[in-house]
Amino acid sequence: MKHAVLASLSALVLAIAPLAALAAGAPITLRDYRALIRIESPQFSPDGRQLAFLTVRPDFVHDRYDATLRVMDTTGGATRIVAQGLQDLHSPRWSPDGRTLAFIAQVGNEKPQIYEVPAAGGTPEQLGDAPNGVEQFAWSPDGKAIAYVTPDDSPLSARDRRTHHDFFTIHDDDYQTDKQAVSSHIWLLSVASGKTRQLTQGSTSVVEVTPPFGGGVSAPVWSADGRWIAYAQQATPDDSDSDRTRIVAVNVATGAEHPLTDQHSYEYNPSFAPKGDTLAWLYPHGPGPVSDMDLFVGSVNGGGARDVSADLDRNLLPELAWLPDGSGVVGMADDHVGVNLYVQPLHGQGRRIDLDGLNALDFDVSSQGALAVVADSASQAPELYLLRTPDSKPVRLTDFNARFAGYAHARSVELQWKAPDGQANDGILTYPNAYVAGRKYPLVVWDHGGPEASSSEGFDTNEIGPLRALFAADGYLVFEPNYRGSDNLGTAHEHAIYRDPGQGPDSDVISGIRMLEKMGIVDASRIAAVGHSYGGYMTTWLIGHQHFWRCAVVADGAVDWTEEYELSGTGNLAWARDSLGGTPWDADSAALYRTGSAITYAGQITTPTLILSGTADVVVPITESFALYHALASRHVPVRFIGIPGAHHTPQDPVHLELYYQAIDRWVVKHLGA
Repeated sequence: MKHAVLASLSALVLAIAPLAALAAGAPITLRDYRALIRIESPQFSPDGRQLAFLTVRPDFVHDRYDATLRVMDTTGGATRIVAQGLQDLHSPRWSPDGRTLAFIAQVGNEKPQIYEVPAAGGTPEQLGDAPNGVEQFAWSPDGKAIAYVTPDDSPLSARDRRTHHDFFTIHDDDYQTDKQAVSSHIWLLSVASGKTRQLTQGSTSVVEVTPPFGGGVSAPVWSADGRWIAYAQQATPDDSDSDRTRIVAVNVATGAEHPLTDQHSYEYNPSFAPKGDTLAWLYPHGPGPVSDMDLFVGSVNGGGARDVSADLDRNLLPELAWLPDGSGVVGMADDHVGVNLYVQPLHGQGRRIDLDGLNALDFDVSSQGALAVVADSASQAPELYLLRTPDSKPVRLTDFNARFAGYAHARSVELQWKAPDGQANDGILTYPNAYVAGRKYPLVVWDHGGPEASSSEGFDTNEIGPLRALFAADGYLVFEPNYRGSDNLGTAHEHAIYRDPGQGPDSDVISGIRMLEKMGIVDASRIAAVGHSYGGYMTTWLIGHQHFWRCAVVADGAVDWTEEYELSGTGNLAWARDSLGGTPWDADSAALYRTGSAITYAGQITTPTLILSGTADVVVPITESFALYHALASRHVPVRFIGIPGAHHTPQDPVHLELYYQAIDRWVVKHLGA
């Protein structure tokens, strides 16, 4: 996080602050980002002396991302390549004896499988053969078995498919569903013999898709003695039922299942303690699911579950790791305009780990209590860092992105202000690269998605991606408000969006813009609104209620809550229901589905608008973008609608992603000018 700037400071002080670029180099361009190397999945070896991790590079020739599995000593030095050249290589995990690494990858057109390679390097060998592919996996503590998750077989026979006897039943599925939903279950693989045994079965499923508010998809976890496997169980395999979840422990010998609590929704990401049968998992703080995700602990053998992070007042993200002595858990959370790590003891107040101004992207904890952290900042590209203890300063281990230090990086600051109703907010203001005090500049307002997320000062790791730097290089101020509903200021700030999806956040954004105008730095005739997903909703709402905008960009915008409830997948049915206080057909919430939808006010929009949507998006169906496009085009409002072939919720391939950012930047430049 950079320096905090309070709204109460005078405009004069802000105007004379040193706002020159941090470096003398040239501004970064979109093409320069092609050289950016992602660092993912840090994993300590069992003895804590080595680190495995992935480096991921875009391949624009073949339009894909290539991952390389590397290992290095924790004392630093060169890395050695262990595996590369495999498609979709991910989830590296050390064997318990530290001799090998297993991971998931694809070969040719085959389904994803588990592969094993010597940690010193060698030829990867496939472990087992799951006909329907492997989704997640975990080593047993003794290294003799692997628990993996794989989808069930289709209920249709080959003859049924050949003769088109393929009708299927739809439940809580997305609008692009074209076959029967099938459960995913846990199987056990004997490493020595290759034999497999199904452990879980029935109509329930392992959680497979992104939950609606917090938590995430996670691999099964073993107890230290190997007797139990815990997982997040979903009541059905239907993709919009990812709210109907609970943590279940399975007896490895018998297959008997033991739910940890009597809850049947919103439990995610179990993690066994290093010793004993204590489990930690995520569950909402309350009121309701529109709140922070807290850390709960309980025991397989009974005993009441308890919220150990109730006083932390931060939304814990899915990544969790126990301290080696079992005294607490390390978690990650958005905090103001940063992403921080926290140590949450089983008894007492959680505390923030000092990352020396860096934002955490991923992490692991060693058997000796050291932390490996992938981190970045607004002006520092991601690298891998080591903290010998949670109280140590981070030491950089890698230098993959050194070239990015030579560019001129625009200066960002945190802003804090209050809306007219007293709601406290914060956000990021980025100045143009060539900022000159006393001048007024065009302003781009970026609304983040979620809304249970936030804008943070990452290098290229948020939804805004490279656009912050591109807009600053274009000569614009960039304002990223963390309006109510964002997850970075505590549960009250997050819950404030309950049954208020538009008006409250609108007042937060507009009052933030008015604050900037009072600072005397904004050209009020040249302001653009840009946003993705829920940010696309906010952008559509803003241009439907205010008319000072020069242009707007709505990317995968969720503009109609009824369609989100009826058509979308990955938990947005539950999100709409639990955020708006009911379904579109409940008497006390039906009206809000209309009055709270941005599409309701599309007839008032006069702002030139660019709309982008992926043709395969099931999070925010492209039908909503069609509705917005026709609402503007039929009234001759300048509008362009770009479809992105095969994209889900933003492009997943480097070529389309670069074109996506390019289209947004060019639209804004076209209307705001230089």
